[in-house]
Parts: sequence; structure tokens; C-alpha cells
Amino acid sequence: MERIIALAKKRAQKAEVFRIQKEASPACFLGGKLNALEGENSISTGLRVISNGRLGFSSTTHPREIDGLVDRAIESARFGPETDLAFPSLIRNAGKCGCYDAKVEKLTLQDIIATGEEMVDIVTRAFPDVNIEAEVSRELHQVSIMNSEGGHVSYEKTIHQSFLNVLLMLPSDRAELEDTRTTTHLTDAPKKMADMAVWRFRHCHRVAPVKTGKTTVVFTSLGFRGLFVPLFYGLNGELAHRKLSLMTDRIGENVVHPFITLADDPTMPGLPGSCPFDDEGVPTSRKILIDRGVLRGYFYDLDTGCKAGVGSTGNGFKKSSLYTGFSIDSLPSPWPSSFVMSPGNLSRDEIIRSIDDGIIVDDLMGAGQGNNLNGEFSMSIALGYKIEKGEIVGRVKDVMVAGNVFDILKNNVRCLSQELYPEDTLFGRYAVPWIAFDAMPVAAT
Repeated sequence: MERIIALAKKRAQKAEVFRIQKEASPACFLGGKLNALEGENSISTGLRVISNGRLGFSSTTHPREIDGLVDRAIESARFGPETDLAFPSLIRNAGKCGCYDAKVEKLTLQDIIATGEEMVDIVTRAFPDVNIEAEVSRELHQVSIMNSEGGHVSYEKTIHQSFLNVLLMLPSDRAELEDTRTTTHLTDAPKKMADMAVWRFRHCHRVAPVKTGKTTVVFTSLGFRGLFVPLFYGLNGELAHRKLSLMTDRIGENVVHPFITLADDPTMPGLPGSCPFDDEGVPTSRKILIDRGVLRGYFYDLDTGCKAGVGSTGNGFKKSSLYTGFSIDSLPSPWPSSFVMSPGNLSRDEIIRSIDDGIIVDDLMGAGQGNNLNGEFSMSIALGYKIEKGEIVGRVKDVMVAGNVFDILKNNVRCLSQELYPEDTLFGRYAVPWIAFDAMPVAAT
């Protein structure tokens, strides 16, 4: 890394090197049977330079490709955006910090296979005829960031991830579930995910009718991904600075219901987004974005924090879009590490028993689509359930939910569960309770 910085400094005013070394050991199951054992050992490097006041960038997955990496970064700066970006000068080795678990690193291939077999067994014992795919993996990440201002930070992180895709054929159609659990520590999350899949499918055999109109709607933590995207846009510091967010210039205002407190928390043990530094070498910390309904702030990276005059909040991450995870080929931009919503005071089961007529939204088709900047959504329920007189009586079919995320979070919140559920979804990582909304429009199609 020192050599890359030295070469880049000969041709540019500033330089920053990001490097991640990853070791991964996944076990894949197809049709309930062990199908593949794959291993990955990789070193990926990204280089940012500032040359003549313009930003350049390049990346490589070849550790010894140094000259070409620098050449491409310098060349791209000719056409890059103007910037006065200042890299941090912090020097700190966090080592095996709070996002590292020695138990995960020590997992053997046999341990990983056994976890996958346990998940498959839990689901197939309850539903022998399902089509099931599963994957369990253990990863070790070593991250280091160095820049020409003297900054150098590093840390180690472990990841334990499990995935399930279950297809249940029914007399008239089918029910399908895809779920992922990702933690930094060794937990019983894979078993809980499999148990939850059984709970979900036990309510699928009967289709319960739903009438078009307004009713109580409960979003599970998995269903919450349909609400995540507008919240992401609303609290994004870059969009707020550019006056594109509905939350622009509203700090101190009541923007959602007083039940809602939302933080970005990279310090919460176990969450996959937890880390001591962001991908620009800025220390991370827990940030209250919404406090009992009141907007308190936005999340920023170095560039947007500088433009807004507030500095970085430690949220500069290398993620290219809502639909992708970490990417070495991406420049850092403002992203939450993990949205964490404070829980309520009712259990999940108490919420269900309190509802005379309503539906549960557990998975959605079309999540992330719609006018997200304005908070509007219209989504079909891929997996959901009907509540009558405090009990789940069956699943719902051909039903849509629609509304405005900011409107329902301000005016329709009924209650939140006391349980907090971490999710690792296509759109983002978060830990949220189940949320019940009153008088929410649904359409039976």
C-alpha cells in the first residue's frame, strides 16, 4: 500500500488506498442435498487520487498490479469531478474489534455443512415435499485504508451468513420464501431462520379472502424492506443537500409518529454492517436520525459532509446501488451501515391478538419501485397472511398495498413489537420490529 501511495503522489496531489482481503468458505445445498463446496481467497484494492483538483479512481483484484492501478486512476482524474476532498489523518489499528468473533473464524468446513444440514432438516421435517436451496458461509475480512495525509486505519471482521430459498407447491399455486441471516458473531440465527420458514408455511395452505378498502396492516421485518428505500432517500445527506429529499431543511420537525426512533448503528453487536471505520477511514458511531418522531440529522460521507458544511458522519461506503452489496469498483458514497429502529412494548403475538381484522405483509413483489423520493409505493404481497379476531386464518393472494411511507409512518402507526429482527436484504441491512399500521389501503386484485 505504501508503494501505491508513493507512486501516486509523484503524479497527484493526494491519494488514498483501500484494500480488503477476504477468505470465504461456503457450503451450498440444492434440493436439500449438499451440492457444492466453494472457497474464495481474494485481495481487492481501490485507489482514489486527486490530481489538479479532480478526482480519479481505479481498482484491481490483482495484488501485484500497481503501475496499471496508478496509471488508470491518474488518467480517470482528467475527466473526473472537481473536488476539494480532504482525507482523514487518523492512525489506528482496531484489530479484532467488536465486529470480529474468533468462534466464526475457527469454524471448520464440517461445522458449516452441519449448520446447513440442520436448516434443511428443520424445514423438510415439517414439509417433506418442499423444494429447498440453502447456503451457509463463513468469511474473514481484513480491511486497511491508507492515504497520503498520513492516515492509516485497519480492522478485522468476521461474517457468518445463512440463506434459504424454499418453494412449497400448493393445490392451486405455490408459496415461495427467500431469506438471509448475516451476523458478525456465531449465533443460532440459521436455526431461527429455518424455524421461521416453518412458521410462515404453516399458514399457507388456506387462502383467506381480503376485501378492497382500508384495514390494519402489519409489516414484518422482512416486509419492511418495502418501506426501507424511501427512508434511505429521505435521510441521505447528499439528497438532502441537493434539495431532493422530502426531509430537506426539516431538522427539529416532527416527521413521523412519536413511536418511531431510528438510528444508524455500526456499533450494535452482531449486525453485519457493524465496523469501526467506514470505507474512507472515518470512525463510525451510533447516530440518531429520528428521535421519537423528530428529525435529528442525515448520514454523510466525506464529500457530501464537506459540501453541506457538517463533515462526514462515518457513512462513506463502497456500494454502487440499492441492489448491490460492497463493490471494490465503486467510489464511497453516503450509505447507512445498519438502520436500527427502537422496539415497542407488545410482543409479536400480542400484536396479532389485538387485531380484529387485518393482514400481515411478510414479503413483497415490486419492493423498491415507485416514486421513492416522494415516499410513494405500490406493491403486491408475495407472502402475507389474514388476521381475523386475533388469529391468523390463512394466507392472502392477489393483494396489493399502497401508500406513502412518510404519511403512514406519521399518521397510521398503531404499535411496534418488542422484538427486534435483523435483516440482510437486497436493499439494505437493518434491525426493526414488526410495525402495525391502522387504516391502510389494500386492494384485492
